[in-house]
Amino acid sequence: NESHVHSFAVATWNCFCGRYLAFRPSSLDSVAALSRRIHGPHAQQAIVILKLLSQIIIYCIWRERNARIFRDVATTQEAFSRSIDRIIRDRLLAPSLVSSSFPSLLQLYFWFLSPFS
Repeated sequence: NESHVHSFAVATWNCFCGRYLAFRPSSLDSVAALSRRIHGPHAQQAIVILKLLSQIIIYCIWRERNARIFRDVATTQEAFSRSIDRIIRDRLLAPSLVSSSFPSLLQLYFWFLSPFS
């Protein structure tokens, strides 16, 4: 069901942007607009995380949709969010993204997370 997958996207954005963003992006255009409005000392790092998070959420929604259509397998919202969290943590720990800057991208990502997720 497409609406069920859409509700996954909404709940996922609520989980991953609970503390840092005033509103949840509803489309790729709103993610792009939001990235242009982020300012501050860590803006460039926050934009990297926002773009990476967007890509991973889209990929996971696509994967979930295909699993439901072709294999008749559904994932819970909690498992879906955990999958996204694992993928982004793995990517942020990759040597190509690790730097000596403070805060690291992984530390900044933890700031994105809702304190109740």
